[in-house]
Amino acid sequence: MTNQTAYNQSIHAVEVKNTEATEYKIQIDLGIFKLNEIYKIEDIIENQVIVASCTANGMKFTDRYEFIQEGNHCRLTISDKMELKGLFKLSEGLVKMNLKTQMTENLNRLKTILES
Repeated sequence: MTNQTAYNQSIHAVEVKNTEATEYKIQIDLGIFKLNEIYKIEDIIENQVIVASCTANGMKFTDRYEFIQEGNHCRLTISDKMELKGLFKLSEGLVKMNLKTQMTENLNRLKTILES
């Protein structure tokens, strides 16, 4: 989790918060707002799945990383789910548009790192 700043342009800093490494303080810039929140590991299946989430005042997002062995290769699938509440709901269109662009750039950066 601490290496997310290497490929995710939205995440500016990550700091481990507990000895089990299940909670991280993260600084996120989503374009129209910035967050300093706790990112929690919700579920881990070793070498298969990592699920983590963050809840802020007006939103919650959950990230799911799935690793699937395909012969000598590994396929990584990342899915993000974001729920906006209250006044943040009004910004949903802008957030989705911004995140789509950022996600494509992040995945291309991650692909380059993994293939190097």
